[in-house]
Amino acid sequence: MSLQSWVLAVLVLATAVALARLWRAHRRDPRGPRAWRLAVLLALQPLLAGALYLALFPPQRAVDAATLVLLTEGAGPGDAASADGRVLALPEAGDVGEIPRTPDLATALRRHPGTTRLRVLGAGLPARDREAARGLDIAFEPLPPTPGLVELQLPARVVRGAGFAVAGRVAGDGERVVELLDPAGRRVDAVAPDADGRFQLRGVAMEAGAARFALRLADAGGGILAQLDVPLWIEADVPPRVLLLAGAPGPETRALRRWLVDAGARVDARIALGGGLHLGTAALDAGALAQADLVIADARAWSGLGETARARVLAAVDAGLGLLLRADTAMGAAALRDIRGPGFEVGGGSGSRVWTLPPPRLDDEQALRAWMGSGRPDAPFDLEQAQAAVPQLSRRDWRVQGAQAVALAQGVQAPAGWWRARGRGRIGLWTLLDTYVLPLHGREDLYAGLWNEAVATLARAGGEPLPAFAAAPRAGQRSQACGWPEGAVVEAPDGRLIAPVADPASGDRRCAGFWPRVEGWHRLRHGERERWFHVAAADADPTLRLAELREATLALAAAAPDAAARARAVAAPGVPGPAWPWFVLWLALAGAAWWLERSRRGLRAVATP
Repeated sequence: MSLQSWVLAVLVLATAVALARLWRAHRRDPRGPRAWRLAVLLALQPLLAGALYLALFPPQRAVDAATLVLLTEGAGPGDAASADGRVLALPEAGDVGEIPRTPDLATALRRHPGTTRLRVLGAGLPARDREAARGLDIAFEPLPPTPGLVELQLPARVVRGAGFAVAGRVAGDGERVVELLDPAGRRVDAVAPDADGRFQLRGVAMEAGAARFALRLADAGGGILAQLDVPLWIEADVPPRVLLLAGAPGPETRALRRWLVDAGARVDARIALGGGLHLGTAALDAGALAQADLVIADARAWSGLGETARARVLAAVDAGLGLLLRADTAMGAAALRDIRGPGFEVGGGSGSRVWTLPPPRLDDEQALRAWMGSGRPDAPFDLEQAQAAVPQLSRRDWRVQGAQAVALAQGVQAPAGWWRARGRGRIGLWTLLDTYVLPLHGREDLYAGLWNEAVATLARAGGEPLPAFAAAPRAGQRSQACGWPEGAVVEAPDGRLIAPVADPASGDRRCAGFWPRVEGWHRLRHGERERWFHVAAADADPTLRLAELREATLALAAAAPDAAARARAVAAPGVPGPAWPWFVLWLALAGAAWWLERSRRGLRAVATP
């Protein structure tokens, strides 16, 4: 029972007692009070109780749907001069004069029920307030974009020895150059942004662990306009288990097997020597295929397996195995039928064409050392050899078309191959014939880059990955990750453990919020699995931070208003009205009752004996 109900019950009981007392006093009064006096006093009792109740609990007054004007970071009192609606300022707003502040948007909406439209002025809504704003009709008037790096897309996963890409967008006029620096400060890549300001840079991960790359924005004259850190966690590579099948010995098979072994892969090979003889004992039974991560077969070996063996391999692909077919010769319809699929049409294959690797954007010594390393004692770094023209390769003239075809290792003329998903695994078609000439010309780095991309793309996945946060986390700001596993914890750099809990309202998406307190590398742990991620300082990269606020708020404003949110706003209960009129009424009625009870009005005269 609520307090309001208790007070109402007490007032009703008190009124009943007062009425009974007055009636009894009237009957016993020897002065013979008149009936109208009793009627007035009796009527005043419920009026007094009602006025007191309304003074304690004023009735709700209806609130019309209204616009709430919100000042965010970078907005000032002048921006709200022509605002039509209630004006409030978030804590991030600067000096706003006498404009009232609100700790967050949710509090503002509770204090101003009936709000259906939100007008946001300034940099935009922080992550803390976006959920409260979702579903409202939002008009966003952003600040002009700040020139500089305004968008950054980091790779979801980086493995030691593999290449990675960093993409982003630059705002501002004039000729610009974006450079990627490795942890030693060497330029790894550089590119001029396109007409929309977008760019993509490539680098290579040399060592496992935390690595701090950097992006540098320079003008046409080489002047540094901006520089920001690019923290990457480089995972130690897990050696794949590879079954290598070849229809005959050859330099391509020999070079590939050597590279796989040098890279740490566990390789089982079966190479046909003719006359029914084979080099290697790789088995293709169900148990061996279940233990393998990738099967690499040339066209002759794949065609020679027969229908039963190929069906066994494809069943393993459905269960997660990767299959890379080195289509170095023409193949029959039966062998191609296993590779084709909906949205993956394969044709051609009757001849060969020239294939060229894209030339490096930087060929100075620093960049080449960053890509190739410093060499080995038996093969030291040779600048002249590194700067020499990359030899042309050849490819089988296969043509792959369809919506499911994904390119592998893009070259100048065409991709080196294509792949498609099948069940839980992947099937790839590789067209290059003579990649072995790259290490013969001292370009082991280019050879490794080609084959590493193919192997990493097609090999069996290592299990369900741990969730990643939707945006780069910042200290003191809310981040969100969906697909949150129950029992997962986050370990902060100071050793503190945080256990985010999935929001039940997110349903099957299982989204959990995370508020990091300190910057630095955090570790997400769930059982034996772990994932490292970096939390930036709250004030790091201000241009990028303001751009993130802008883009997130623009996305909210572009979304259609939610019907449920509008209904909640229209059905808002309103706000309590003022209590003082009811208190004044109660005082007036109480004064009138007090005066009448002590007055001689309405009393008959009593004769003196």
